[in-house]
Amino acid sequence: MVTKIKFKLLLGIIITLLVVYYSFKTLGGLDLNTVFNSRINWFLVFGSVVLNIYSNYIRSLGYTLGIDPNINRLSALQIVGIGHAANMILPLHIGDGLRFAFFPDDYTALRRTKLLVIPAIADSIAIIVISLLAVPFSGFKDTKILTILWILFFSCIVLIVLLLIVIYFVPRLRSYYLTIGMLKMMLWVLLSYILLLFSMWMGLIAFGFSWVTSLRMSLAVFATTNLVGFIPASPGSVGLFEYGVIIGLAGLGIQQSAALPAGLLLHFTQYAALLPLGIVLSILAFYGKYGKVIKRKLHQKM
Repeated sequence: MVTKIKFKLLLGIIITLLVVYYSFKTLGGLDLNTVFNSRINWFLVFGSVVLNIYSNYIRSLGYTLGIDPNINRLSALQIVGIGHAANMILPLHIGDGLRFAFFPDDYTALRRTKLLVIPAIADSIAIIVISLLAVPFSGFKDTKILTILWILFFSCIVLIVLLLIVIYFVPRLRSYYLTIGMLKMMLWVLLSYILLLFSMWMGLIAFGFSWVTSLRMSLAVFATTNLVGFIPASPGSVGLFEYGVIIGLAGLGIQQSAALPAGLLLHFTQYAALLPLGIVLSILAFYGKYGKVIKRKLHQKM
């Protein structure tokens, strides 16, 4: 294992321990029995998990039906699903680096990097756009978060304008980026995050909130949890995700005693969706047609 990976793992473990410690220290007085004694609709929880899994499949179509039709649907889903699952158990978004191993064997390192960076940028744009559009509909009034959202929105616009200028004046980049495939990829990514938003909505309904209230809450939670999700810290953003839920719902007048259990349930649905998906896809990858190739690539990365 290379020194860089060792350092990231060590740093990630330290950050994880600190986040978990301060989370328990801050919220230690909260009675978590409210989670277990709540009248949770587990059928809706299951529906939330299924939607989360399906959003990953839709996200993977950004490759097959978007920027690279040469990647089959299973390989595309492995790139997306295994990376997300790894990030749920590994710190500092290390799972993003594991995605390199699941591209076709004849793809160069440069091509793999492009196929990871471009969708990652699309992820950020989709998250910021949906988060900003969520503000007026959620009734979210936290001025600090609103300020951050506006800063991110205008930063995103400036970045997009700069990228378009560079692409327009560099013919090689123009022929590569200004394509129908790129537009399709962006649409699939956007749709995947809309499905993730509905997954949160269903999870909040399962916890006992009304349908209309849950819709407003899910918009606020989507904005805050995805903002803190940009921080490459603990595995699965443990602690940070719950903090994002508390901040988001506080802006709607929801007390911490109700927000934390709801956040724990939403986080549970993420783990229930991504870990089994990652395990199944990993088994298919390691014991499938390209198992030896993938093992060699992973060995090179580690």
